[in-house]
Amino acid sequence: MQTEIEKVWNEMNSRLTNFVQSKVKDTELTQDIVQDVFLKVFSKNDSLRNKDKLISWIYQIARNEIISHFRKVNYETSSLALDIEEEIENDTLTQELVGWVRPVIDSLPPKYREALILSDLENIPQKEIAEKLKISYSGLKSRVQRARDMLKTSCEQCCDISTDVYGDVIDYKRKKCDDFCDENCE
Repeated sequence: MQTEIEKVWNEMNSRLTNFVQSKVKDTELTQDIVQDVFLKVFSKNDSLRNKDKLISWIYQIARNEIISHFRKVNYETSSLALDIEEEIENDTLTQELVGWVRPVIDSLPPKYREALILSDLENIPQKEIAEKLKISYSGLKSRVQRARDMLKTSCEQCCDISTDVYGDVIDYKRKKCDDFCDENCE
């Protein structure tokens, strides 16, 4: 199990760092939180019962560490801490849904799949992705939008997804699956 955790950690370290950075907006604090997550993952790996949930478990530890940090800091405006906790709870549901629809994401054409994963799952800035893929920024934006549209169309065949005004997932429910869904969502 230790080797599997190390492999997953190495693969997702930059994604996790981007995730934490998007919440705390401080590079040094991000590194501290990621380090704390790393320590907890390795010291508590025996408490993980379902090994298939390893990535979700790591993200949950990260969310808890972020919330813990904001509670320790004890912001003057408690509404800020509540807003951050609510945002992180929404991210939890989004990550759960992402894990469930990953096969649908994987079924997208390669150029759209790559743009969507880098932009929306790994939280890499789109300008940076455009440079990496050697395409124009506007071309990448179009590619990401097409990928989102394709994913939405595919997912609407399998489930009802409710989002808030910002596009964050607030609830989802699987529909009765047809052949497409059985093939891609199970």
